[in-house]
Amino acid sequence: MNLEDFRADWVGDLRVAAEANQSDPHSEFVIDAVDQLQEAEEVENVELGYFEGIGPKGKKLMTDGYAFDSVDKSCVVLISDFSNSDEMETLNNTDIDRLYDRMSNLVEAALSGYIVDNKFEESSIGYTFAVDAKRLFDNGEISKFRFYILTDKKLSERVKNIQKSPINGKRVDLNAWDINRFYQLYTSTQGKEEIEIDASSVDGGGIPFVSATQGDDYSSYLAVVPGRFLADIYLLYGSRLLEGNVRSFLSIRGKVNKSIRGTILQEPDMFFAYNNGIAATATAIETTFEDGKHLITRINDMQIINGGQTTASIANAVIQDKATLDNIFVPMKLSVVNHDKAKEMIPVISRSANSQNKVDEADFFSNHPYHVRIEEYSRRVLAPPIDGNQYQTTWFYERARGQYVQEQMKLTRSERKRYQLKNPKAQLLRKVDVAKFINSYEQKPHIVSRGAQFNMRNFAESISKDWKPSDQNTSFNEYYFKKLIALAILFKSTEKIVSAQQWYQEIKAYRANIVTYSIAVIINQIEKKYPGKTIDFLRIWNTQEISPELEAQLVKTTREVFDFITRDDRTTLNVTEWCKKEDCWKRAQDYDFTLLDSFASTLLKNDDEQEEKEIAQKEQKVTNQISAEIELINLGADYWKKVLDFGRNDRLLSEMEDGLLSVAANFDTTGRVPSDKQAKLIMQIRSRLYEEGLSRNLDSSVK
Repeated sequence: MNLEDFRADWVGDLRVAAEANQSDPHSEFVIDAVDQLQEAEEVENVELGYFEGIGPKGKKLMTDGYAFDSVDKSCVVLISDFSNSDEMETLNNTDIDRLYDRMSNLVEAALSGYIVDNKFEESSIGYTFAVDAKRLFDNGEISKFRFYILTDKKLSERVKNIQKSPINGKRVDLNAWDINRFYQLYTSTQGKEEIEIDASSVDGGGIPFVSATQGDDYSSYLAVVPGRFLADIYLLYGSRLLEGNVRSFLSIRGKVNKSIRGTILQEPDMFFAYNNGIAATATAIETTFEDGKHLITRINDMQIINGGQTTASIANAVIQDKATLDNIFVPMKLSVVNHDKAKEMIPVISRSANSQNKVDEADFFSNHPYHVRIEEYSRRVLAPPIDGNQYQTTWFYERARGQYVQEQMKLTRSERKRYQLKNPKAQLLRKVDVAKFINSYEQKPHIVSRGAQFNMRNFAESISKDWKPSDQNTSFNEYYFKKLIALAILFKSTEKIVSAQQWYQEIKAYRANIVTYSIAVIINQIEKKYPGKTIDFLRIWNTQEISPELEAQLVKTTREVFDFITRDDRTTLNVTEWCKKEDCWKRAQDYDFTLLDSFASTLLKNDDEQEEKEIAQKEQKVTNQISAEIELINLGADYWKKVLDFGRNDRLLSEMEDGLLSVAANFDTTGRVPSDKQAKLIMQIRSRLYEEGLSRNLDSSVK
């Protein structure tokens, strides 16, 4: 797929989505573009909403969304420039200056108090941004401003430099995400924009290193990194420099480590002795040999997988304390992974590097057997045809980032159209989506409101507790999958309903909060007013849509939820922050929301749902027994040798378990294939070893 095809497909998809969602292509572009940036870990927890106003001296203020990054203390502001044209248009310097001015005017008006003092509409996203931006800035919790221009246009070749002057003494980074940059993100094997770091500016011409190991897919190096270099790249790239699990961990930790800061300021000469250093990964490096030293001069896609607290502390010492860092040096272990293997290996390296600090197992959840099973069902269980179509479709579950895109990369345009007919993009599911659907249904809207990363961690912890190899996990069966898709349809339908309402068109804010709270409220109200009943999820699966009665209920509930979360008696002014608080959800549980009689008449008895569950559990048990033997053979004897070695080396096996794994590890030479019963037991042993640290990445063929 070339750039022109990519753009044509994207614009076409946005127009279709706008018609389906009763919105407009521009709004759909903003939602999709920001979603891509969040998936790529460029930004996170963005509060979407359109705001336009007039500031001091008639200056135009505008934004399509904002975020505050608690890890690198940056203030993020986004604005869109969507052409919706069939022809490729150009984004030039004049366009960039115009769009930047509207964002920077907004920031300056917020920090000066102009927006609050002039009583802009309190329910607007511009007002809530202004209140939080001023508070955080006054408290010293904003270190820089990151502005994003999002467009379907192509950046003019005449645009060479888009650096801007500081605002109120804080650094400004301006990023123009044009169609070419989105295309590069689309074709990236890792699903995110790579970071390329120039280390040649370090005193001496680079970072001194010694080689530890060398291999085809993996090499490792030991180095000593100047503190100033670490601070500079962190101030430039911010939390993008931190591997996803580390970023999530740091956002929970909160305050900068006082001990590290104290050493930097009071005993800089002892920093190297006191600090454990950092561990990092990269996909490639460039080196040179000068004056008898091996030097690293360039690092591609550097990710800090351990030592994020150290890095952030050093950078903050520069920002807050004006530390010089002349005598700060940090030991670094750098793992360079073959680009094609990076997606597979880096999470495993990160897991190992963080094992001593107990970054939760949930952080390394991508390869959990739960996801493997959901992926299998998503490829095997076809959704009923709708709208008179004579073909069935899949709800494509993307267990690993970029699967959906990668499967289409080598297809022709006509082949890609056929592929998308069977696997429509509107039915693409990601792990973060599933976490939203399930946690909304399980009445955790305050958790969902805290953002994708936090919600995913909570969901992962729940699944890790519920996934019990002892009972073969029969509760995660075909009915579970169909109910999950029903929840996806419910969630997406609620989003469409909110977007189409006149009251929402006036504010265009808080949709994510309204949706998750509305679903949780309906489930909670059913439990209280109609105990023993539930939504007929199988009906939603069979029709691939919600019923008219449920739609009418959602129209009613979403408006009531909006009124509830924006009530004047909330304890936090910022509506988004209020929705994150458990107290908000507790109040919602005590509130008497309306349940329509027409909707109540469609509810299903829990006994009927339980019957479906029991049938599915029995079928899953049979499937487990059949698939265990097939999977065991497909994995191959070499795979089971590695599993056996892991269990023996860590002394995790009983005599019986050792014997069973030995049968699996030698079936190719002995000709003795484990029986159905033995295969099931062997799979249970592997599940237990997985919980003890066995990586499912031992063999890329694991399904």
